[in-house]
Amino acid sequence: MNGLEVVALVATAALTAWLLAPLPAVVITAAIVVGIVGSRRNAWRFALSVLDDLPATALLVAVPTVLAEALMVPAGLARPLDALLSGAAALVALVVARTVALTVVRRRRKDGRDHLRALIVGSDEAGTRLGSSLDHGLQHGIRVVGFVDDDRPLLADLGPQLGSVDVLPELVEEHRIDVVLVTFGAHRDDAVVDAVRDLTGSGAEIYVVPRMFELNQCNKVSEMVDGIPLQRLRPISHPRGAWRLKRAVDVVVSAVALLMVSPVLAVIAAAVRKETGPGVIFKQERIGQHGVPFTLFKFRSLIPVGGEGDVRWNIDTDTRLGRVGKFIRATSLDELPQLVNVLRGDMSLVGPRPERGYFVERFNETIPGYRYRHRVPVGLTGYAAVQGLRGDTSIHQRAHFDNLYAESWSLWLDVKIAFWTISQLVPKRAPEAVLPVPSPPAEVPTPPAPMDDAPTTVLPRLPQRTNAPSPARDETHPASLEITHEITLPRD
Repeated sequence: MNGLEVVALVATAALTAWLLAPLPAVVITAAIVVGIVGSRRNAWRFALSVLDDLPATALLVAVPTVLAEALMVPAGLARPLDALLSGAAALVALVVARTVALTVVRRRRKDGRDHLRALIVGSDEAGTRLGSSLDHGLQHGIRVVGFVDDDRPLLADLGPQLGSVDVLPELVEEHRIDVVLVTFGAHRDDAVVDAVRDLTGSGAEIYVVPRMFELNQCNKVSEMVDGIPLQRLRPISHPRGAWRLKRAVDVVVSAVALLMVSPVLAVIAAAVRKETGPGVIFKQERIGQHGVPFTLFKFRSLIPVGGEGDVRWNIDTDTRLGRVGKFIRATSLDELPQLVNVLRGDMSLVGPRPERGYFVERFNETIPGYRYRHRVPVGLTGYAAVQGLRGDTSIHQRAHFDNLYAESWSLWLDVKIAFWTISQLVPKRAPEAVLPVPSPPAEVPTPPAPMDDAPTTVLPRLPQRTNAPSPARDETHPASLEITHEITLPRD
């Protein structure tokens, strides 16, 4: 499809260059070709419609056309309206080329060719309706291989039920699946989330039917099949070029920052040396991207005893924490040496905060989705940190925002998080998020005594909850910590 559009554009540019002016035609055509190559105009589509693509096509042409007209005419490089006429001709060429291409694709699909293999997760009403529509609508170009659900009966004529959600990644590989359609069924939502995250790198396109899809606006979704909206999930395998640019920014910014704050580093090192003695840099093993351990650097705030820093929750109340240690921890100045970690490639400027291996092992077993936060490089600051999730805050919420960052990552998101971090540090740090503590149950009031002339009614008393103190726990020793449904961890 893209090839036919490029050919049509080049032919039109040659004609407009001969009839009007060569420079606007060449510049506008080159800009449009770059836009076509960098867009998803050639991606698979369930419904093929030139009208659906027309707004994006018009915008693709309008931007370079208006810029060329605004810059070239005042500079004497083109006559008035030359760029506008060249852009209009390019738009007509794109519409005609796309119409021809989509007509060819529709015919091939109706002949049973060029079909993708699909799995439907969920055999509830929406899933079975979607499967039936795709099976009977050859124009969609999808062949449903089967359904995936947990203990849900399925009509035989809708296709086989291949297994449960827990084995979805294996089923995708075994049946060479191109498209996974996630609907509703007997499966648990958290199991589907984990299974879909495990599809990273499989190459399968993922589409999700939104909750309460009956209220969904048709212009806010990726695709629509038989009135059922499908929202495409962006693949987590980000473009290599964008990741290389992220790494280049990390190297440049960390190197410049180290040079600029070197006097501050020297002053802090001298103050720490005076308060804690030799060895101003504290080294600790942390877990980075893909679970790979690395050595993290921080300014020492106290002298540890026997490696307890690897398993202790917090040292903020430690009696060995002096005035210098308290100050650099409160202002996050103790983390400045991590710029060296960024320069070395252990970390990034923005990403999930790295944690110690002792806690990573426990959280992987007890916190849903925690292990997926290591899909991206760890960082000095992150999405969870700018949400106030520092200090004694929920590990569940931290993992949620870390995964949200991984699945929504873009260079612009990194820029926003960096600005949010600066705004929280100057003039003051952001307040730490505090989880609400539920109030104790109110005591049931004693019913008033009945009047002499009223019938006596005895109300049952609810059993009262005792306020017996819970067993004391030594929170400085790891063996006494219990991982429950909600875990909190102080600032690293």
